[in-house]
Amino acid sequence: MPRSWKDPLAALLFLSGCATGDRTTVTGRGPHPFTQFDQNVFHDTLLVQTSFDLGDGTFVMVASHVEDTFEGLRLYRYAFAPDSSVDVRAISAPGYDSWTLLPTFFPVDSAHVHGPLWVLANMGEKESWGQKVMALDSGFRDIGFMDMAYPERVMEDDTLRLKRRSIAPYLRLQQQGDTAFWGIACDSVYLYDDLQGHQDVVLAAQRVRYFTTRDGHTALEIDGQLIPYPPLP
Repeated sequence: MPRSWKDPLAALLFLSGCATGDRTTVTGRGPHPFTQFDQNVFHDTLLVQTSFDLGDGTFVMVASHVEDTFEGLRLYRYAFAPDSSVDVRAISAPGYDSWTLLPTFFPVDSAHVHGPLWVLANMGEKESWGQKVMALDSGFRDIGFMDMAYPERVMEDDTLRLKRRSIAPYLRLQQQGDTAFWGIACDSVYLYDDLQGHQDVVLAAQRVRYFTTRDGHTALEIDGQLIPYPPLP
């Protein structure tokens, strides 16, 4: 994003018009499939849910303290020192009362998958609450939150029910400078808040896009109208 632009919304509006492809065709790249495994770190104080090999000698694990705390899960980026001890490089903000903080990874530059990453961490309990958006370079930085989920209709006890699943596998990234454009490659999307006074709505996915910048600005686009999220506190 041009540093001389004082108004982040104006910059997003400009870049929104530059995004390639029409809104009926979802272009961009999906999550990078870093290898997922149980764990390669065993520690008396950590309970590991799952881990990922980033392929550059570092790993990311989803873990919490063995003793329950109000902070809950965090993401830890680490490597192994020559003496086989664990060198923790970065720790994310906590997930608090979420039962999951499952990350998906999108390289900022598709030609350098071991460079800076967008990390989308699915939060929720039995269903998704949405995605915590982080930038990962030298550390984890909170950028915003995607208040959206994938609506799946399933039969339970002879009743058709709507379940809210992680939207992350269906997201497609286009990157222009510091700005990321997130298209949605499925039929419909569940919005917890459309930022226009409506909660818990299901829209055709082609109507919706999400925007993030590395310096922490986020916006939702519905039918071509860009609506900024309030900045993080």
